[in-house]
Amino acid sequence: MNKKMLTGFALASVLLTSAAYAAGLFNPNSDNLTIENTISKVDGAIGGFLDSNGNVNSDPTNPDNVSILYPIAGTVYATITDGTTGETLGTVKKVGSVSATALFDVSFFGLIGDWSLLPETMPWTMMDDFRIQVNGSTFRFQEKLTGRAFPQLGPVEDPAVTGTLALRMAGCAGVREISGSGAYADKVGTLCLNGTFTFDEAFNGVGVSNCTIALHDPIQ
Repeated sequence: MNKKMLTGFALASVLLTSAAYAAGLFNPNSDNLTIENTISKVDGAIGGFLDSNGNVNSDPTNPDNVSILYPIAGTVYATITDGTTGETLGTVKKVGSVSATALFDVSFFGLIGDWSLLPETMPWTMMDDFRIQVNGSTFRFQEKLTGRAFPQLGPVEDPAVTGTLALRMAGCAGVREISGSGAYADKVGTLCLNGTFTFDEAFNGVGVSNCTIALHDPIQ
């Protein structure tokens, strides 16, 4: 489906569901809570390694390595959702950008082999350089992101067909708006992402995150 067709379908769906639900819209969230749903698409590649002493190096064979440094950057889009089912239809509008350095456990290299030999989950997080800009507001993590990958769910796409390794991933953390500008100036809240990261044989990757940010104004 091309972008023009998706746009037409999405707008038609919005109009139909808006008409059907305008009189019966129900939101059990607190009036003080703002919910922002987005899809982000990022590109990344190995940028180095972190050993058990916190030292950065560029040697993939170093037996003391515990994490893969993986810089990522990309675009954030607003989502369009089917109001009758809750399913995400797609996106037609850019609303921001994201950049960060992900920290993948070295067990991620096991994706190149037999996935059945991997643990049920593999840890990952992001460094303090994480920034996501949405509707003119910029957020950073208030705490360390707790992330997990789920190799035992199997690859999302058949690697024999695509030649890539698409892994299910998720993570959550508290966030704070730091620019004092935009639609969500000075708000705080939580960010949770749910999506995939697809690696090629050289471990270059493309990540797609379905991200929900729930925000409120802090009480002074």
